[in-house]
Amino acid sequence: MGVKTYSQEIESPVAAARLFKAFCLDNHHVFPKLMPESFKSIEFVEGASTTVGSVRQFNFSDGYQFKNAKNKIDELDLANFYCKYTTTGVDVVDGNCECLVSETKFYPKGHGCVCKMTFHVHPLSRTEFNEEATKMGQEELKKMLKVVEEYLIANPDAYA
Repeated sequence: MGVKTYSQEIESPVAAARLFKAFCLDNHHVFPKLMPESFKSIEFVEGASTTVGSVRQFNFSDGYQFKNAKNKIDELDLANFYCKYTTTGVDVVDGNCECLVSETKFYPKGHGCVCKMTFHVHPLSRTEFNEEATKMGQEELKKMLKVVEEYLIANPDAYA
């Protein structure tokens, strides 16, 4: 079974640089603060900052659908607001795939931006692919982006 690729674009009134910093570079602080119902903590297990090669472990809150996941930063382009990372961990990939490779790019548009998220799901050859779970994951990321967006709108000096 081959790699399945999904994309979504989300418009935002927030500038690309601010949203990129909060959503991609500093999410280890932002997500647990803004979404404690989902994120207990995010810790670096390799490296000490959001740099290529660093690995962050996402520890989800009690009662959340997953327990934890690990994200390894594969590529980072600060000038072009681009981040590529690989998610591993049995919890998140649910035994259906080897890993999930995600690309997030923010394109300036007027005073705001467009966020393009692309997901490359690498399913295990022996399992049926759960397309519904992937769609749910996309919707969850969209909600997370909107929570961060709302915070940045309410706090215009944050990540400026």
